[in-house]
Amino acid sequence: MKLAIYNLLILLLIPVFQIRILLKSYKNAGYRANFSQRYGRNLVAIKKRQKKKIIWFHAVSLGEVIASQNIIKTLLKDCDVVLTTTTPTGLKKAQEIYKDTLTINYAPWDLSLFINRFLNFYQPDALLIFETEIWPAMISSSFKKQIPIFLVNGRLSLKSYNAYIKTSWLVKDILKKITFIFVQTQKHHDRFIQLGADRNNIRIVGSVKFDGPGLNPQPLNLPNFVLGASTHAGEEALILKAFQMLGKNYSHKLFLCPRHPERSAEVLKLSTQMNLRTKLYSEINSEDYDVCIIDNIGSLPDFYKDADLAFVGGSLVPRGGHNLIEPAMLGTPIIVGNHTFNFEEIVEEFVSHDSCIVIHNENELLKGMQAILDDSNLATRLSENALRVVELNQGSTHTQVSYILKELGEET
Repeated sequence: MKLAIYNLLILLLIPVFQIRILLKSYKNAGYRANFSQRYGRNLVAIKKRQKKKIIWFHAVSLGEVIASQNIIKTLLKDCDVVLTTTTPTGLKKAQEIYKDTLTINYAPWDLSLFINRFLNFYQPDALLIFETEIWPAMISSSFKKQIPIFLVNGRLSLKSYNAYIKTSWLVKDILKKITFIFVQTQKHHDRFIQLGADRNNIRIVGSVKFDGPGLNPQPLNLPNFVLGASTHAGEEALILKAFQMLGKNYSHKLFLCPRHPERSAEVLKLSTQMNLRTKLYSEINSEDYDVCIIDNIGSLPDFYKDADLAFVGGSLVPRGGHNLIEPAMLGTPIIVGNHTFNFEEIVEEFVSHDSCIVIHNENELLKGMQAILDDSNLATRLSENALRVVELNQGSTHTQVSYILKELGEET
């Protein structure tokens, strides 16, 4: 009955989903592409079965696609993988990473009818859900077909926990259907238990993000610059103000990389209105600019590697922050805002090891930038300590993949 009520609600919301996709497609035509896949139709067939088992791996958007690639590449050694995502940027990035090594689709909307079409088409041997995606129809339909379900690299921020607790009447039953849950920290473990997860089927294993894929940044041949990475609306204005206050005592440019590239024109306009000479990265042909807006995806590691410092976005506005591990692996001194609830334990780990500077506003951002640019010893200490944090927390990928393959009878 509970699932029937949920399915009815989703069915009633389908027109809203359709309108939302249509509106988003005006800025990013990728939302319209392969639209029928959201109904579980016109799915991409597995071209050539390579392995005995098929794994459905769901990574909701760009961040999850990037963060999950190490675990997916490890799984590909023993299994065929069908990867689903929900956003055009996630889909495009997945295609860049994997090319023809796995099958990629938009995930069907979470209605049992659509999910069953997907399951009947691929007949996966396991469902792996990355991080916090608790989808009732996806999990229930897989459970009914006796498909093992694993929540990998699980995390449950306080914000997500408070949202799920409001629907605990449904979530508790859904969590019981998950075969095993791997979580990053004790806090995440306790929140899943409080929501109704079976404490015998949950284990703290750290984050696969510390095992990040081998990064191969390309040299950019740019003048000295500071970087605002994965920024959100409301955040760029604060960064631009801090950069203006940085003044002419420094020769640095500012590079801004919006989390969503379709916002590049919006950020360009904002910067120009602040009387800063601004260009898109796709259009620069000289050094005649103060600010450059990075309007592509997939090149952020290149900029991390060459930046004299990086502010990691989503953290000066209440979006929950983004991953600090990639800049840490590339030796970039890190500044981060105080809104980091999506990565609370990871940020706490960096802070406790003197590996980043935490700021609350543009004035503190300015002071942090000045401190790093003026003191090479501070910059080196932050970078070395951050890399040490990464090295101390590696190994989660092997732990999770080994367990899953053993459960599937594919342990090598």
